[in-house]
Amino acid sequence: ELLPKKEVKLFVGMSEMQRTWYQNILSKNIDALNATANRVRMLNILMQLRKCVNHPYLFEGAEQPPFTNDERLVRASAKLEL
Repeated sequence: ELLPKKEVKLFVGMSEMQRTWYQNILSKNIDALNATANRVRMLNILMQLRKCVNHPYLFEGAEQPPFTNDERLVRASAKLEL
């Protein structure tokens, strides 16, 4: 018989690259964030912020050459560094 499931939540900050992308997304869409009329646009912005928090390499142009699987891949996302 299995033991009951235990869930542990660890809150981790963002890496420097994630903070930069997050701020860029917010600053480009500040007018939409202040207006409550366009719900679809707000949901799109929130989805972009979620992508940023997951891993900034999900955005086109975020990864700089050379395109290799090295330590930069881990350092770009704070949750992977944990």
